[in-house]
Amino acid sequence: LQVSRLTVGDFSDRERLQDFERGLLDGLCQVQMEEFVFICFKDCEDDLDTLFSCIGNVSTIRLVGLGLEEISQVPAWSKVKQLECKKCSFEDVPALKVSLFKELRVLRITKNKRLKNFKQQFEGLSKLEVIDLSENSLTFRGCCSSRFRNCPNLKHLNLSFNSNIGLTGDFTNVKNLLYLDLQHTTLFGPGSYPVFLSLQRLIYLDISHTKTEVKSQCTFCGLNSL
Repeated sequence: LQVSRLTVGDFSDRERLQDFERGLLDGLCQVQMEEFVFICFKDCEDDLDTLFSCIGNVSTIRLVGLGLEEISQVPAWSKVKQLECKKCSFEDVPALKVSLFKELRVLRITKNKRLKNFKQQFEGLSKLEVIDLSENSLTFRGCCSSRFRNCPNLKHLNLSFNSNIGLTGDFTNVKNLLYLDLQHTTLFGPGSYPVFLSLQRLIYLDISHTKTEVKSQCTFCGLNSL
């Protein structure tokens, strides 16, 4: 069977489907599809330890409102290029597990209000171009180079609508960024010293509503492409 998009679940989260059984997705091993959407199942995270076993060859995966607390096992042969986790229950950015998706180009982890920590590192995602971590509750220091190891093609980074983020000025590992969105997130660092010096290719920067007070004349030094 070949399908372009398969949606499993319910679009309404008021009466969530609860009869999820382990092995329900095993039949998908016989299905070839471009996009898989898994939406609004309640309390099924314990039965999703093999979630990607039969959908690892899918190009786009969207997980919405599942109550997931962590990413399940990722097969070594995964071909996932776009992964979205929306309204899940992560408490820490699952960078280690996500880094196993070696073909990944776009990652979106949004609207997870329990998501406060960013302690893990993304590593070895040479094809990754877009990361959207907006509308969470992230609070962390040391943004951003230390969170991204060997991700040379990262061009879009969205950290908007989070809690508190401290910028160190070290963007060495993400120096090819074209788009950086930090709006509506309290920032520490910008305005006091030139934290954007290494982002010479950046063409879009949004630090509106970040409580940034410009004190240094060189606040925006290095942004030669803006």
